[in-house]
Amino acid sequence: MGKRQEAAMATRQKIVEAMRALLREKPADRINIEEITERAGVAKGSFYTHFKRKEDVISVVAMDAYNAAKETAAGYSGSIAEKISSYLRDSAKIITGNTLQIAQNWMKSVAAPLSGEDGGIEKYRFDYGNILSLLQQAAENGELRPDTPAKTLTQSIMNSYYGAVISWCITRGEADLTAGIEDYCTRELPLLIEHAGRPQNTEGGE
Repeated sequence: MGKRQEAAMATRQKIVEAMRALLREKPADRINIEEITERAGVAKGSFYTHFKRKEDVISVVAMDAYNAAKETAAGYSGSIAEKISSYLRDSAKIITGNTLQIAQNWMKSVAAPLSGEDGGIEKYRFDYGNILSLLQQAAENGELRPDTPAKTLTQSIMNSYYGAVISWCITRGEADLTAGIEDYCTRELPLLIEHAGRPQNTEGGE
């Protein structure tokens, strides 16, 4: 890697770390690009060399949190339903913490992406892959049947998860995302997994 590339990567990281620090101080919708570049100690033009808008930086920062949620769920000692619930609950907290405006902008980036923009679909694939991996591991260790339709089950969970996020955005926060995910994890998810993949008890001729 040449010195110019190293300098560019260092500048990008300064911007990301500046955003991370600012998010600890105030909501995302109260942060502007001028504040980010001032905190990072870089020119405003440098920001646009690496990012199209502030939401792109927030997405980078948020992915660290989503990765932490992924690791927490994978290391959870409970059932597969509890592991997936852990991931969904943590994800909902991250989304609401980043404010409604950021989530709405994310929806816009998915529905009408800018040229070269793929952050929305990448986040979807990230979530899908995490949930699918948890289900496949549960099938491998015997908690779920080997023939559990993991991909179908994952898609059903994703539909409920993203449906809750979209409802939250459309209603401008009236549909409580955290409460909706909690209700799903408590009422629907365990039954879905029970129906789709629990090994049947064959003892006693049953």
